[in-house]
Amino acid sequence: MTNFFKKITVCFGLTLLISCGGNNQTNSITIGTNPAGTFYYVVGTGLSKLFNEKLQIKSTAQPASGSAVYVPLINNGEMSLGFSTSIESGSYYMGQLDLTEQPNLRVLMKFWVMPYGYMVRGDSGLQYLTDLNDKSVVDKQSANLTLSIANKLMLEGAGLSEKDYRSITVGGLPQGITAVTDGLADAAPIALGQGNVRKAHATTPGGIRFLDMSNIENIQEFYANQKKGFNTYIVKDDDQLPGADKGLVTGSVDIYLIASSHLSDDVAENIISTIEDNWEMLESQFAALKRGSPGMFVDINNTIPYHQGAINYYKKKNRWNPDQEKRNQLLLSGEN
Repeated sequence: MTNFFKKITVCFGLTLLISCGGNNQTNSITIGTNPAGTFYYVVGTGLSKLFNEKLQIKSTAQPASGSAVYVPLINNGEMSLGFSTSIESGSYYMGQLDLTEQPNLRVLMKFWVMPYGYMVRGDSGLQYLTDLNDKSVVDKQSANLTLSIANKLMLEGAGLSEKDYRSITVGGLPQGITAVTDGLADAAPIALGQGNVRKAHATTPGGIRFLDMSNIENIQEFYANQKKGFNTYIVKDDDQLPGADKGLVTGSVDIYLIASSHLSDDVAENIISTIEDNWEMLESQFAALKRGSPGMFVDINNTIPYHQGAINYYKKKNRWNPDQEKRNQLLLSGEN
């Protein structure tokens, strides 16, 4: 009888409800996403369908107004999973930018890479990021402060400080695009390939163009040393990104699948394994996943610690090395 009550106590003590049948499998999975219609929501819906079918677990994508709503819920174990950029999740984990610290956040995998760079009008005569000296540049979005870190990294990597350009703050990413197309700003940062970028390219005389970083020596090394989860991205022929020709070097932000440290190790492993086993199917459904792969699930540029279940999984796959362990322990100690 004592063992029975101990088992009941353990089962109720887990934030993600674990079945008491001894198989350590969650009864439900909720996936936090941005609003319905966004790419996060579409991928979240695809994952929920996959988990329903392959794991036989009731899974749902739960849209919210933004990650500011669901990231704290994940941290507290009130929601199972969610999507977050490397910069955003790192800022939450460390409590930077006046955000409330979320110390229980853990990354399961680097899901895919989102190209992110500075956009200009096609008729601007600007070609390289270093051309922004003495130009009007959007470097802050009040609705997404964490992306301001990426903006600053790109400009600093090009050797530009705020005294070298005219700083502009806009409400959000769409307002930055409008500022450029209307001639109110010379350049604004945006994710390559977004719908509003495609629209701007089609409706702006001369189209739009993304600025190249290929003339900046050791730019990837610079980004890697900042440990912000920001990297370079070289545009491929099959990317089909308006305003970005093959070979263009731009920036990129990692998109994480995050969970809470409260999530059991076995459940975390099962989630990662299911995604990896069905990667080709997911990639065929979601074009952005072509900028990801199981071999990229783990790297040394992470901004929040990997979940212990994820570490167990990657060790079995021989993808976890001493450098990654050192990085993980550093993050767990509260340093970055």
